[in-house]
Amino acid sequence: MQTVTFITGHYYPSKRRAGFHHLADATSSLGYRVNFVTVGLSLLSYLRRDYRTRIPGISQVFNRVIRQRDNFYSYVYFTLWHPMTLLFPWLNRLSMHWMDTYGQGNLKGLLSIIKDTDIFIFENGPGLFLFDRIKRENPQAHMVYRVSDDLRFLGSTHPRLLEVEQRIAPQFDRISVPSYTMLHKFPGIPMQLDRHGLNVRDFDACTRSPYNEGTSNAIFVGTGRMDYAFLRDAAWGNTNCHITVIGPFKDTLHQANVSFLGEMPFAETIPYIKYADVGLLNRTYHKGYATTMTDSLKVIQYRYCGLPIVSPDYIDLRRDGVFYYKAGDPLSCGNALRSALQSGRNPEYAQEVHTWQDVAQHILAP
Repeated sequence: MQTVTFITGHYYPSKRRAGFHHLADATSSLGYRVNFVTVGLSLLSYLRRDYRTRIPGISQVFNRVIRQRDNFYSYVYFTLWHPMTLLFPWLNRLSMHWMDTYGQGNLKGLLSIIKDTDIFIFENGPGLFLFDRIKRENPQAHMVYRVSDDLRFLGSTHPRLLEVEQRIAPQFDRISVPSYTMLHKFPGIPMQLDRHGLNVRDFDACTRSPYNEGTSNAIFVGTGRMDYAFLRDAAWGNTNCHITVIGPFKDTLHQANVSFLGEMPFAETIPYIKYADVGLLNRTYHKGYATTMTDSLKVIQYRYCGLPIVSPDYIDLRRDGVFYYKAGDPLSCGNALRSALQSGRNPEYAQEVHTWQDVAQHILAP
């Protein structure tokens, strides 16, 4: 049995389920032994009030191999400090080579995981600083880079990490990206497009709608960069439609047809997506980051459920059934939601969706 180790900033038992969670679960279902290693967590995380530090019980598993189920283990690599953007640009410049020392000391229980791994799958983030150490400790392992996001557009990226990413990119055996907009991120280096997958059985098994019969409903699910102004304007322009927001957002609108449900486990979000009439992608623009949303996990979920999508015009989804609005234009926001509601659902949208097992097989193929 081959062992696949995921190097990621995500914590496996977290309620916030990201693509790496689903990819790891799919890899496990294909018969691999899986290690899910969380990196980029340190004492500094408490000072910065990182949401992961508030997950119940996480401090009890620092630097310990935890069995989640048969042949599936998690590990939280906790250190005194970890690479992060500092307060001032001059501090970032002074700390450039200091960042390279991350993971060069005592790896504790992580070392045995590294030595027993056949395939490493790196997420973009602080884990890339471990690349050289891992190659030194296990030179025979296959190295895969799954570029979930473009580091150039993330506000928390230390400039040294950008340099490290560019330096080590040619050394990966495979680079996989989830969006067509990222296929040319590393000029001259072959990359493959592997859009996010979906646990279709979870959606197929869902049979009960959370909405009142005969109502029109739009759904937004996410963890950040939500455009509140769109919600306000779209809700005012479509009082016959109820908008549900799932994620760590506060209700600052207090409108009768907008509900904020807070964060919830992924499985509990499924009925809100499956039985909605419209999927919302109302993300704010930030230094080109929005362009990476063209094939986001949420877009894939909306498509499988046949939902028309409402999106700002700076996110070009290149699909049918997408209704665009101009951010900051109340009339445009209201019209986009209204047009999406009138268009109705289309089950043919689901044809573009692959399972996470399909995605994992393509990434892990020899």
